Amino acid sequence: MQNESQIKVLLNEQKFRLTNERHLLLKLFSESSRMLTPAQLHELALEHQVKIGLTTVYRLLEVLTKTELATPFLIEGVIYYTFCGCNHHHHLVCLSCHQVLETHQSCPTVEVPEDFRVEHHRLDLYGKCSACQHSIEGGESH
Repeated sequence: MQNESQIKVLLNEQKFRLTNERHLLLKLFSESSRMLTPAQLHELALEHQVKIGLTTVYRLLEVLTKTELATPFLIEGVIYYTFCGCNHHHHLVCLSCHQVLETHQSCPTVEVPEDFRVEHHRLDLYGKCSACQHSIEGGESH
């Protein structure tokens, strides 16, 4: 995982000044175990008395996405984000509770034509985590 000073350097390269409020917002986002919409992240910040506007939340997510510290997911027409503070990895995304698990396992082999140069890839697997599977089987909502 990248340390705080490395993250500050990446954000500074994008001309994004890390004020105290933005730093607290980033900390809340990075410590979340599930993906969040911008509105959910804004609400989380307000719950923790971080006085920040929704525009700043969008700007932080934009910069984090550019620096590959955040990954967006489009699920049922809604964009969610998860913090990605480490090297290349893939995601296991629960469609029920929106928990995101990272896996560092290799990507399956894909046949690529010789005249095509791959510059990067992304592999995300969507399904239900074990807790949500048990909740559905037991008739509970998770």
